[in-house]
Amino acid sequence: MDRLTEILRAIIQPLGWITALLVLVTPTWFLVAALGTKLSFWDWPFGLDWMTLDIGPKLVLACAATGLVLAGLVIAHRVAARRWFGVMSVPILALLVAAGGFSGRYVYDGLAANRPFIPDVTTDAGEPPHFTAAYAARRGASERPLTYDPSVYAAQQAAYPGIVSLVVDRDPGTVFREALIYGREHGWRIGTASDSAGMFEAAAESPMFGFRDDIAVRITAREDGGSLVDIRSLARQPVHDLGRNAKRVERFLAAMSGEAAE
Repeated sequence: MDRLTEILRAIIQPLGWITALLVLVTPTWFLVAALGTKLSFWDWPFGLDWMTLDIGPKLVLACAATGLVLAGLVIAHRVAARRWFGVMSVPILALLVAAGGFSGRYVYDGLAANRPFIPDVTTDAGEPPHFTAAYAARRGASERPLTYDPSVYAAQQAAYPGIVSLVVDRDPGTVFREALIYGREHGWRIGTASDSAGMFEAAAESPMFGFRDDIAVRITAREDGGSLVDIRSLARQPVHDLGRNAKRVERFLAAMSGEAAE
């Protein structure tokens, strides 16, 4: 029995250090991948595809494996020697980190599967709000083009039938100012804004990875004195936005109509 406990101790001690290191490295790896991409230390294929979706799951799996093995060895030592050796909290933390990683991937895959990939969302597919040449130049030629592809509108209608042009009974000037205030309050970086033209364009950035979206808002006067509100929101990167742009449009339309957005 003494020989068995010696063998267990010889394995538990280095494995404990390895497991503790994985507990620290794994969440840090995902955080660095997201922040490094957001701060433009590297491009999104490196931060998302390689660091997060390729290497990330391997680290999570390693946490799960070492946590299970270490827990089993610590319990075996307790049974054999009738006393504890090693820190039981280390494998427990490793399993919690692994559970968090598996849960995150499950949620991501579920959202991607249940929400169609619609990178360009608009209330008016026939004449979507446009972006100025100056905005396109600042945006960069390497990004996804700003030209609207009407073929995505059928999928948008099926998934988000409520995203249509909004008619409000307030005058265009008032609605334009309300829309501009809404954009600023929600962190949109406003570019060109013209009260006389009833339009403004803006950019928004996701909290994780810093994926950028382009937004154009158009307020049109109606003959009855009211206003017609249109908006377009599109993702710059060809990455599934998990419904981010559609949700932004829905919340904007709800705010402009005076309804409480979910």
